[in-house]
Amino acid sequence: MSVKWDTPDYRDSSGLYIPISVESLRTGAADDFDVYLRTGSDYFLIKPKGSSISDVNLNKYAERTPYLYIRTTDQDPFFKRVDKYIDDVITSDKVPLRQKAALLSDKAVDIVDKIFADPSHPEHLKAAHRVTQNFLSFVAQDRHAFLHLVDLSINDHYTYAHSVGVAAYCLATALAAGYQGEQVVNIGVAGLLHDIGKSQIDPAIINKKGPLDEREWGEMKKHPQLGGELLRAHKNIPDIVIVCTESHHENNLGTGYPRGLIASKLDPMVGIVSISDTFSALTTKRSYSHPRDSLSALKLMKENIKAKFDQELFMKFVKLFLAEEKKAG
Repeated sequence: MSVKWDTPDYRDSSGLYIPISVESLRTGAADDFDVYLRTGSDYFLIKPKGSSISDVNLNKYAERTPYLYIRTTDQDPFFKRVDKYIDDVITSDKVPLRQKAALLSDKAVDIVDKIFADPSHPEHLKAAHRVTQNFLSFVAQDRHAFLHLVDLSINDHYTYAHSVGVAAYCLATALAAGYQGEQVVNIGVAGLLHDIGKSQIDPAIINKKGPLDEREWGEMKKHPQLGGELLRAHKNIPDIVIVCTESHHENNLGTGYPRGLIASKLDPMVGIVSISDTFSALTTKRSYSHPRDSLSALKLMKENIKAKFDQELFMKFVKLFLAEEKKAG
């Protein structure tokens, strides 16, 4: 898996349209909605609502772009429709893994988008839990299914894509480490929400092109604590989700932030989020650094920051990628 540095931003700066994966459209998710193709800054209607797009045409569009568009005014009706049949899509033997992953990724990005816009809304947090359960059902189908989620999410806006990628890595790692049931769901939710505190940070700092100065870095380092405070304001958020959000930048050496906790003070689940977060940050396009391919990122983690992680857990994470070429399609 690799990411090209010139990956464009597919989101509409005007806010009038939202991107929907071409692979999602193959499931018929947008049959009841107008669908548009973006060319430069212009949007052209290519499918009126009530009609469908042939596989031949979808293949042609897929050669040009990973996304087509629906109007933002159709966003909530579209995802409500997705909610009604997403379980059937995920469990179907007839739907390819790539299409399942695309629908899940689009849904998760929509949820993270809404959470960042309004982290106080309890329904958004409930939606995060539901989509993570969907993630788990999907990831459990195939050892390498999570890689489809990651491959698709790297095309999107960094903050949301990163959150989806971390959630996918967390689920796969938790399963490899022997966690089960609700424990796995909770670690996936923690991955999806770990950066929620960034919603309280000045967007100019979040999106700055280039290294942060001392003041900006000081502000950025507040996001784990801010995230914990946001989650604690909600009822029924599992403690481990809050702990992982507050501690995902801590490490075994005690050189992390915000509290400089050492290994004995960290819940083992925190390590899953920390490893997943670090790897995703290294392999996802960011405003200030080139992304690395999987093997280069794992090598860097092993050579330079391995001591910061639980070694057994890190090796389980590494093994997720050893047979990547065998992932099902």
